[in-house]
Amino acid sequence: MGNRSRLSVHSLARRCFWLLPATLRNRLHGVRHAIVRWLRSRSVRIEIKQGDMTAARFSDEVLNAADHRLVVILEANVDWGITLFQRPHHMALALGRQDCLVIFQTTGDDLLGFRQVAENVWIANDSIVDEIPNAVRCFYSTSLLATREAMSAARRRGRVVYEYIDHIDASISGGKGAIRRLLDLKAAAFEGVADVIVSSAAALQKEALAECGQARCVCVPNGVDVAHYRGAGDSPVVVPASLVEFKGRYKQVVGYFGAIAPWLWYEVIEQVCAKMPDVGFVFIGPDYSGCVPLLPKLENVLYLGPVKYADLPAHARFFDACFIPFKPGDVARSTSPLKLYEYFALEKPVVVTADMNECTSYPEVFSGSDAAGLITSIRQALTVCDDEAYRARLRDLADQNSWNVRASAYVEKIESLEANN
Repeated sequence: MGNRSRLSVHSLARRCFWLLPATLRNRLHGVRHAIVRWLRSRSVRIEIKQGDMTAARFSDEVLNAADHRLVVILEANVDWGITLFQRPHHMALALGRQDCLVIFQTTGDDLLGFRQVAENVWIANDSIVDEIPNAVRCFYSTSLLATREAMSAARRRGRVVYEYIDHIDASISGGKGAIRRLLDLKAAAFEGVADVIVSSAAALQKEALAECGQARCVCVPNGVDVAHYRGAGDSPVVVPASLVEFKGRYKQVVGYFGAIAPWLWYEVIEQVCAKMPDVGFVFIGPDYSGCVPLLPKLENVLYLGPVKYADLPAHARFFDACFIPFKPGDVARSTSPLKLYEYFALEKPVVVTADMNECTSYPEVFSGSDAAGLITSIRQALTVCDDEAYRARLRDLADQNSWNVRASAYVEKIESLEANN
């Protein structure tokens, strides 16, 4: 089978996979990942779509044409064009702004070759990327594809960064096979295959420091593209009529955007919404593992499905306060939710469950350990949503936690390795 045929089969199979019920998708993830790995292992170069680059052109016109601060390769993890814009996307864009040449490997996006998506940022689906010498290759603790062997091979070609961004848990990482692979990848990184361990939360950093020492570790939490969320009210995006109508029925609306996933505290969400019938609750995001049916089926609850990252600010301007209701446990305690900083940039008060240590470290954040506590915190948050002094503090927090700040710390840590060698 030629590479173009394999790409077509992969694209068709991918579309069919995401049309399946979420519960069935979750059970088939292991098979899907195996097929993706097989397709990647058999790739060869063929014709390139108009506007994209062959490996030879990319090498001549981009890779070797200018001096960049670093060449950073984000190993295949998620596609560039997915609805839920995640840490790898944001970090790629921010590193590009730090004068790094970033190559974001993808197994989809209808791409063969190289395609520029932002300043200094290229997505790539070409095995030639594996041969680029002296690059920094980044592996994520949530990777759908990465293995110990791949990390070891990458170390022989340049620097390796392990991004420890989530507690490895069945609710995030998949079935037993995926858990074993990800724990083995983490073990390899901690044992020394990775030059740098980047942790996204204090709990993860504490674990990394105990195993690896200060010299190899840096904590780089999630952040926010501040400019993307400022001026949301001026956006030309047309939001659904259902959201406009819903806002018209409720004087105050509490919103959530992100994955509708197993780590949300559904039974308490149900209690909170049921006991606050005067407040509207809006949930935005893709269905992970068939969890949408767990959302409350109440008159004051609106689920809008997934919304493109570009359109999120226009939707979120209808929120008066924002909600991050993770259920208590290791995932909540070790998560740096990207949406926290996005809510700050929107200047919206945030209410979280009490176990979310990365959030409650900010005194501006409201929290509760049960339904009653969360109801009290939501009421308090709604009293300050129009307080200009409070909103100014949130603006400052967003600026302090921008992706540009994060990428700067990231690059400085890698460059310190070179300086000490």
